[in-house]
Amino acid sequence: MRIEKLRLHNFRNFSDKVFEFPSLFTVVIGENGKGKSSLLQGLRLAAATFLLGLDESERLHIQKEDVRRIDVGKRFAPQSNCFFEATGNINDIPATWKRTLSRVAGRTDYKEAYPLIKMAEELNNKVNTELLAAVDLPVICFFSTARLWSESKQTIKLKKKGSKLKDGYARCLDEKSDKASPLGWIKSNYYKKLKGKESEGLLNAVFEAITTCVRNWRDLEWDEDNDDLAGIYTDDEGSESYLPLYYLSDGQRTMAGLAAEVAYRCVSLNDHHGAEAVKKSKGVVFIDEIDMHLHPNWQRTVISDFKKAFPNIQFVVTTHSPFIVQSVKADELINLDTFTEADPVNLGLEEVAKEIMQVDNTRSMYYQQYFNVAATYFKTLEAAADATNPERKENLKHELDALEVHFQEDPAYAAFLKLNRVAKLGRE
Repeated sequence: MRIEKLRLHNFRNFSDKVFEFPSLFTVVIGENGKGKSSLLQGLRLAAATFLLGLDESERLHIQKEDVRRIDVGKRFAPQSNCFFEATGNINDIPATWKRTLSRVAGRTDYKEAYPLIKMAEELNNKVNTELLAAVDLPVICFFSTARLWSESKQTIKLKKKGSKLKDGYARCLDEKSDKASPLGWIKSNYYKKLKGKESEGLLNAVFEAITTCVRNWRDLEWDEDNDDLAGIYTDDEGSESYLPLYYLSDGQRTMAGLAAEVAYRCVSLNDHHGAEAVKKSKGVVFIDEIDMHLHPNWQRTVISDFKKAFPNIQFVVTTHSPFIVQSVKADELINLDTFTEADPVNLGLEEVAKEIMQVDNTRSMYYQQYFNVAATYFKTLEAAADATNPERKENLKHELDALEVHFQEDPAYAAFLKLNRVAKLGRE
């Protein structure tokens, strides 16, 4: 699956807006309230339309919360005819589909979504009726800001044999990440590997994806003592230690979780590709605030890591991080604040913040505050030096006294101000 264009009409923040996705990786930026999450929700629903053609999958529809509302003073007026229209392809076969919620109390129709639903039905029949094995199925994943695995540690049950379509798409568009399924699959297949029953390198393919996205965690295995995925972790000083997933930092655990879930769905849906299942799988993955819990050093590499681990999957992510923006090209960026043709990969970090993310001043608020006070001090000092009216000169001196109070904790700068004052006004 690939989504190349999406139109949102009376949908959340957007009255009518068209977005294009010319690259496999797209980063969406914008100030809070500009519609980053709204765009991801539109993409989520567009991808969910494919699930309508499958026997054992969940259903997602346009909700009343998705309908755009206009502030008309004492109330918000919901707008009619809320819809999304998407253009893309399934296995390189083009399709355009649309779903509409005509009124808030109505139901989402799917009469104009049939081209995509029909493709899904055909794939469904190949898998469940014709029982074909070599059927390429699109991977679909959505990760909201609630994806962090913050719950207490739990026992991981072995993943039993199930339905390809049900397992591959179960909870794929939920708000929270699916922790149990990937780890249960890894645990089960690790034991199979110990018995010499590994399925054509699928487990190694998942491990490779995880270690690609968590670079300093390798030699993965299932740790029976901790009942958890574990491996050798190398810290910043080069020291190595054996660490289960649960004991990694929030950022590392979240990144490992993202990679594990996407890779798990790749091998579940496209196991006929064997060891290349993760590399060859196509599909769409949406991640809200990809920089969440990640150190800036990781933010610089997270996109290249995902591209390497999942080279044929389309990613659309949101971020507030200039480090992430700096790692993409112009055609990989959607800026909801302003249009720019600048190529972020060719800019310095401060230029990215100013020219692309519209941050007027990249200095700290503390620095800017004292800079402004100092500027006011020297402007007042010049005015006092030029004043001919004694009363005005005296008033300006009092203003200088008040401004000097701001610099009492910096003796060197306070002395510098005094020297300039003496030079301009003489000893008082």
